[in-house]
Amino acid sequence: MRTTILALMLATMTTAPAIAQDAGRAAIAEAAGALLQADGPRARAHLGAAGGADLNPADTAFRTCVLQRLDPAWIPEPPAASEPFAQQALHAYRQYWRAASIAPDRREAEEANLAGRLALLLQRPDVSDMDAAEELTLARIRGEGVHVLGGRTGRLRDLMLWNRQDERDTEVRLPERRQQVRIFLLDDFVSRGWSNWMTCDRTGTGGWVKPEGLYAIVPVYSSLEDEGFAVTFLGHEAQHFADNASWTGMPDWELEFRAKLTEVAMARETRLRVLGRFVQNQGDDPTEPHSYANRRVLSALRDRLGLRAGGDLGAVEPSALRAAAVAELRADTARRPTPLASVD
Repeated sequence: MRTTILALMLATMTTAPAIAQDAGRAAIAEAAGALLQADGPRARAHLGAAGGADLNPADTAFRTCVLQRLDPAWIPEPPAASEPFAQQALHAYRQYWRAASIAPDRREAEEANLAGRLALLLQRPDVSDMDAAEELTLARIRGEGVHVLGGRTGRLRDLMLWNRQDERDTEVRLPERRQQVRIFLLDDFVSRGWSNWMTCDRTGTGGWVKPEGLYAIVPVYSSLEDEGFAVTFLGHEAQHFADNASWTGMPDWELEFRAKLTEVAMARETRLRVLGRFVQNQGDDPTEPHSYANRRVLSALRDRLGLRAGGDLGAVEPSALRAAAVAELRADTARRPTPLASVD
């Protein structure tokens, strides 16, 4: 009897820390997912739940940094008056990113506040519209010799700044076609945008597509030659490029749905990492295309494979999972009008 009790005690002592660690990791992942939807209150709740867990150093640093950025009393240090305009504008954007994440119900008001700050920096009190303020801001930054991207990423206005840009041509073998693309390789970043800053460099945008080609944020990738880059960037963005050539006016979440299916279809050693990213960031709002598409992809694959809702796709035989992704992508193509561009 004493042996049994001791065994149970040892099992409890061994298992409890592991359970706490798993719960802590899950809370950190949930917090990161909430931040990617600019939902500061939800992120704070998950970070609070992770407070008693035995976190690894990276998760601890992430938690400390994010809680500081979500603290309304914390004020980011402003740049010196002698700093270039790009740095002044970036500070204004960071104030907006914080405020809009801390109070999601005030996003529109905080965007208007951003327009006011930019107008002040530009010395253009006549400018009150955010689109006009952004256009003038980007032009001024380009005039300083810095590469810049504005617009909206997900739920917030964005600002990316980088100093170096190279390019090369390549062919990507997608599930339905071969696609020739030009890749623009962006490096030496001053800002990688709101999602990267709000998650304290833990995650963020890996690239985007424009009519002239694919833009890759080089610091995101450990290598430009491995499967991670080939799947998460080349496959994903080349699918966007092909779909934009085939159809016009496709909603953003549908573009993301198809590109994420392509990732699953191409992934081999990165399969679990790809699925993990989708599971971490799910949502029900079509205006948040990445999180909404993640949920739709996971649901569509489970339905096709005959799994229950919430079933573990990571446990599916890898070739069967890839085949299901290809089949779902082809079924989606079949539902659409005849492509403007030919499909192999």
